[in-house]
Amino acid sequence: MIRQGHLFVLQTPLFRVRNKKETHYCYSEEERKRAIKKLGATAEITRFKGLGEISADEFREFIGEDMRLETVRLTRDDTIHEMLTFYMGTNTPERRDFVIENLRIEADYVEN
Repeated sequence: MIRQGHLFVLQTPLFRVRNKKETHYCYSEEERKRAIKKLGATAEITRFKGLGEISADEFREFIGEDMRLETVRLTRDDTIHEMLTFYMGTNTPERRDFVIENLRIEADYVEN
């Protein structure tokens, strides 16, 4: 399944920008800035840290024809067992280290 390109990871939004009339789900800092520009500086901005912070009702909003999927890929040197163990296993310290090593810190501010 993986080697044939049939396994995908759902991209979930990083931000929700909303006012009383509209809600925009943003997958990048650039999308967040555009949403703020459209909705105004008083828009409410929520930063999602993970899938667990998104309610089931809200999850429904970004599942469908426009959902963003990334194909799970393997290189010659990767084994399916190693990949599944890393992403699905009980190796919390390794995942934490991976996140820390790949973390990018960006300023979080509203531009007018």
